[in-house]
Amino acid sequence: MASNAPVAETKPLSFMETLSPIVSLYRPPARPANPATALSDPATPPKLILICSWTGARDIHIAKYITKYQTLYPTSQILLIKSPRSILLKPSTIPAAVSPAVPVIRSVFPSLDAGSDSSPPELMIHLFSNGGSSSLCALYTAFQPSILPPHITIFDSAPGASRVAGTVNFFTVGYSSLQRAVFTPFIYLFAAVVIAGISVGLVPDSIAFWAASHNDKAKNREVGRAYLYSEEDDLVDWKDVERHAKQAEEKGFVVRREKFRGTPHVAHARLEGDRYWGVVREMWEARI
Repeated sequence: MASNAPVAETKPLSFMETLSPIVSLYRPPARPANPATALSDPATPPKLILICSWTGARDIHIAKYITKYQTLYPTSQILLIKSPRSILLKPSTIPAAVSPAVPVIRSVFPSLDAGSDSSPPELMIHLFSNGGSSSLCALYTAFQPSILPPHITIFDSAPGASRVAGTVNFFTVGYSSLQRAVFTPFIYLFAAVVIAGISVGLVPDSIAFWAASHNDKAKNREVGRAYLYSEEDDLVDWKDVERHAKQAEEKGFVVRREKFRGTPHVAHARLEGDRYWGVVREMWEARI
């Protein structure tokens, strides 16, 4: 007789080990080592891929990026740091929230305290929006006095700047038409007050602090980065992304810009997948 018991729904990230409410880890099945593969081979996969998701990202959407990385680099461990709205609104709590990621990275790179590394990087970092930017910035703090090992960074729709329009769009994401009609005027007022407070120094500009940290050579031992962005992004202004890229170049970082057409915020991979993941592969292979 067939059972009428409900079938348990598989969670999109059930294949990952939960280390904390916002940190998860995927360990691939053990595979025999290939002695013919050298570290200097561009095809050598990352030892670790760190994904810092956008604020409020649903697991089903995050899983699409993780499963793609599993396809590209099946032997790589994948470390995920989520960005819930609750902690993003309390920036001082983010370093403690991301701290469970620290022992994982240290275990993968036990010699990261040895200083600069002349060998090719073995860490790939992929961050999304200002939520991902905040997580990576907090990770710099959580690692102190050490520095993350040499790495490649993918900036998807990030980093932005504190603006009224972007703040309003951030708070109204997912709102229905009715909710937007009712709440948007109040959110505009709130955003205007906050941005005014930032402009006169009464309110700390967390977004600017996060962005500046990525261009700080004392904190960031990065060997190459790519910015993936578009003019159609309603949350992060493309001019702010390009300004950050220019500042990075002036600080000596190696920069690649990939400006997409017609793609909304953190949707570049969904609408132009081949180009998007082609950039990711090319950035990794160019690391040597």
